Amino acid sequence: MDRTQLRGTGYAFATSALWGATGIWVALLTVLPVSSTLLFRFLTAAVLLAPALLLSGGIHKPNRHGYGAGALLTGYYLFATVGFYFSNVVSVSLLVSTSPFFVMLIRVCRRETLRSQEIVGGILAFAGVLVLIGGGTAETAGRLPALGNFCGLGAAVTMALYSLAGPRLQGQGWTVVLISCLLGALISLPFAAPTLTLPDWPQWGLFVGLALFSTLAPGYLYPLACQRITPTAATVIRLSTPFFTALFAWLILGQTLGLHHLLGAPLMLAGVYLTLPRASSPA
Repeated sequence: MDRTQLRGTGYAFATSALWGATGIWVALLTVLPVSSTLLFRFLTAAVLLAPALLLSGGIHKPNRHGYGAGALLTGYYLFATVGFYFSNVVSVSLLVSTSPFFVMLIRVCRRETLRSQEIVGGILAFAGVLVLIGGGTAETAGRLPALGNFCGLGAAVTMALYSLAGPRLQGQGWTVVLISCLLGALISLPFAAPTLTLPDWPQWGLFVGLALFSTLAPGYLYPLACQRITPTAATVIRLSTPFFTALFAWLILGQTLGLHHLLGAPLMLAGVYLTLPRASSPA
């Protein structure tokens, strides 16, 4: 492994760790109504990103694919935030990581031919999802785990659609992120207004951390990782995100893994790995 590949691998693991912390930030903000959490997540990210892009000249006029990708990214952030808010953060992190499985299902809908390995992977991933969802209800009693898990799967679907749109964005990545934050704030505002709760100073710190370290920084690092190692390799490394979530949940929230995690996670992650695209062998 040369220096460029080593750096790319480091960027990919750093991205996974930062994404893995997303649920922790949200879990620490559950004292606020979920609508307020959504609104201030989007507003904080937009306020931090917009001046940086204006000063650096990084805002590009989006094409129609850029607006569509921005809407998909908004959906991803909405689903993921609500999922982490209402369900176990490790469970939701695992569910979000199934996006390559949904990419495979989209290919099936397009009548593309699947390899036998991908079919086996899809079956394993689906079985893992069932185990994870079926075993996680008891430990989140009093919350809404079914809603949270559904939103985790919704985040995986929207991320799958977003990843398919990626090649058509033509350097609009940061502009798409800004569109998603502004659109998310507009969508959240009507729901937040009736019960709007302003964060205190420590909670503002959590929102800044969520925006900087689990929204903007991964958005910068992950494309760098894909440029230095293959996108497939970066996606494989991204499967480590739930492990970082589990570590942070144990260290910060005092949460431990349940039997459904220990049984479902290997099935799910092995299945997702098998569904990843493979480069064609050279002739």
